[in-house]
Amino acid sequence: MRIASPSRLMMVARTDKEARLKDFIGDGLLPRDEGLADRKCLTLFVRNPDSPVARALCAAWSEGRVDNTRIRILICDTNSEEAASGALFDIAHAEFRVLADQNFGSAHEQLVVGEKSVWIGDCLRRDPTKRDAFELFHPNETTTAVFATASFEKLWVRGRPLKPFKSESVAPEIIAVQSGEPDALPRNPRH
Repeated sequence: MRIASPSRLMMVARTDKEARLKDFIGDGLLPRDEGLADRKCLTLFVRNPDSPVARALCAAWSEGRVDNTRIRILICDTNSEEAASGALFDIAHAEFRVLADQNFGSAHEQLVVGEKSVWIGDCLRRDPTKRDAFELFHPNETTTAVFATASFEKLWVRGRPLKPFKSESVAPEIIAVQSGEPDALPRNPRH
């Protein structure tokens, strides 16, 4: 079956992309007045944690837009060029898998929000400095979401589970108690 032409083909700057994606995530998870409630599920197939769509998901998570949502993230490359991108792995209730197979380099980044909204981004093998040139938004398109979800499920099965990262830092409360000084403030171990 052939999928209809893109709903909205957009070429945007990297600075605008994260904000648009964050709004797309929030809008896709809003309750609908259509009888049965939408499943609150979000799937993401992404090149690495530095991707703008991964950053947008982190921003939506930090604002509480994805609470009570099942989140599954499939990453092709866990190496991150920027320290801040580790925030993707901070989403405690998300499930992560890694698909480290070079044969999927021609695949595109993909985000499915709920049962009706799909975003498709650039090719995974594209030069990272040029990967923000292409994106498709398919809001409220059930058929497209069904195909995108089926595609994600096939990739998800091929990925291997990623163990949760364990923080090497000590909780601030423990540092303050062990310091012996009641007014001592814990230092941030990242500085």
